[in-house]
Amino acid sequence: MANADLWAAWRLWMVVATVIIAVAAALLVTIWLTARSIAAHATRALRAAEAIRDNTRAIWQLQTTNEVAEQIRDTVCALESKATKLVEALQNPATTAGGRR
Repeated sequence: MANADLWAAWRLWMVVATVIIAVAAALLVTIWLTARSIAAHATRALRAAEAIRDNTRAIWQLQTTNEVAEQIRDTVCALESKATKLVEALQNPATTAGGRR
């Protein structure tokens, strides 16, 4: 092989290497930009999920509200029953005392 052939082969392989490096660099830049885009979308999605959680927190607390309302209802029913017995006892004192006056 003559020196001219060696230089031609060397130039050819340098061009091939340059093209490969340029393609690899372009792929890396594309991957990097895609990763940044994914990170930005993930951040927006996380903020949206947090906003949804904050806006629906009252719905999740509805079970607790219902349980407290049932306890209040049971207490009111018990008070109503006792108040009714007290009113009856005050209206008919002879009945409550076993028929004695």
